[in-house]
Amino acid sequence: MAQFPGGLSETDGVVIAYTCFGKTGTATRPYHLGRTATHEIGHWFNLYHIWGDDQRSANICSGSDKVDDTPNQGKPNFKRPTFPHTSCNNGPDGDMFMNFMDYVYDDTMFMFTKGQVDRIDACLAGPRSSFLTN
Repeated sequence: MAQFPGGLSETDGVVIAYTCFGKTGTATRPYHLGRTATHEIGHWFNLYHIWGDDQRSANICSGSDKVDDTPNQGKPNFKRPTFPHTSCNNGPDGDMFMNFMDYVYDDTMFMFTKGQVDRIDACLAGPRSSFLTN
């Protein structure tokens, strides 16, 4: 779990279960490759879930992750979807389930978009700028 920028300093940070790191010992498949940390640190850098957290609303597919180059997505993906996997009118490529900000298995996610990297950079230039100087 992670706190978005702007929260209380007492609770600022990222917390990851010890079972989500490494390839031996306490690491638990299918979340054993560190991608849970990548996902949660993404939140700390002001990234939202790729589906815009609208899966419980009556108007599914209307949420936004506030990044222009990610396709609209109606709900989280789990396990290992096959390409293309479409949850909204987002064809022909469908959901970007391989994005770090979705919920698929660690061995299935592998990317941030340029827009997400730009949002991370803006966060590092703004509310998280002390991270680079402390």
